[in-house]
Amino acid sequence: EPAAIPLGVVNEDEGLTNPLTGTLVMGQRIVDELASGDTFELVPLTRDEIDAALRDGAAQAVLVLPGEFSAEFHRNRQTVLDLRLEGSNPTRSMAITARVTEAAMKALAGLVTAGLGLPEAAPAADGEARLPVTVQATYLFAGEEFDTMDFVAPVYIAFLALFFVFLLACVAFLRERSQGTMERLLATPATRLEVVLGYMLGLGLFALIQVAVIVFFTVWLLKIHYLGSLALLFVIVAFLAIVGVSMGILASVFARTEFQVIQFIPLLIIPQALLSGLFWPVEEMPGYLQPLAYMMPLTYANRALRDVMLKGWGLVEIWPNLLILLGFAALFIAGGALMTRREVA
Repeated sequence: EPAAIPLGVVNEDEGLTNPLTGTLVMGQRIVDELASGDTFELVPLTRDEIDAALRDGAAQAVLVLPGEFSAEFHRNRQTVLDLRLEGSNPTRSMAITARVTEAAMKALAGLVTAGLGLPEAAPAADGEARLPVTVQATYLFAGEEFDTMDFVAPVYIAFLALFFVFLLACVAFLRERSQGTMERLLATPATRLEVVLGYMLGLGLFALIQVAVIVFFTVWLLKIHYLGSLALLFVIVAFLAIVGVSMGILASVFARTEFQVIQFIPLLIIPQALLSGLFWPVEEMPGYLQPLAYMMPLTYANRALRDVMLKGWGLVEIWPNLLILLGFAALFIAGGALMTRREVA
């Protein structure tokens, strides 16, 4: 089930005094309407806390209601909601904007029972009726030009890179073993770790060519929007390619035929696609699945790619994800060397 979206609220509305109904605080009516559903988890904030809350994920959006909110609406028969969006998920941003607008309209409809009456929509310059509520959205990351495809593209770059690189390394290393090349190499003074590293470097060259094609196709041919450095984007995918090669070498040790290599895909690749944030956010998964998600290297590649492409972050912000990817690669390389030694012995 989707988790409640954290929505920050800066409610400074001082209300409006009416002789019949007393003080009416429109801002509080809107806040109450937002709190009545299951869509949002409201987070009270001050103006100084807005940017920090959006950056650290404490709020996905912040609704700012100034002190003259009620008075200005009564005077102009219209209101403009100041909505600050985190923006890195365009689909979520659109849903937040729509739900906030709906809540404000319902709050206005409630004015009828309060004795003030629902104000008529003011005509626009072209004579068409204008809604009494409009939303002025500002974005911390991304922007209005970003759409759902821009949000999905980073994770598909990572998934395709890992999938094809894994197949390349697994099949190539299996053929080296089945054709007797591995036995001849192990008869030389080179250690098994050196042999595995040598294969990883050789296969890694072809893996980099593969991921370069994927990145080129996504960015230039599909016209995907991105904010960060294209060079850093390639570095992230290159790190993931190293993980894919080392994982393919380790998996090939347990395969005897190429058909068995295909059988590893549901065991090693599909779970990563399901648990790494490709289809739904890791934070919204059941609690017993989230630890498994953080054991998947694809999770950290997806996070780094989205941070670069949608938030414009640099190496300073994403280096922990790259370090974790290197840790996975080192673990798989060590496992491949160890399993190769056992098999030959």
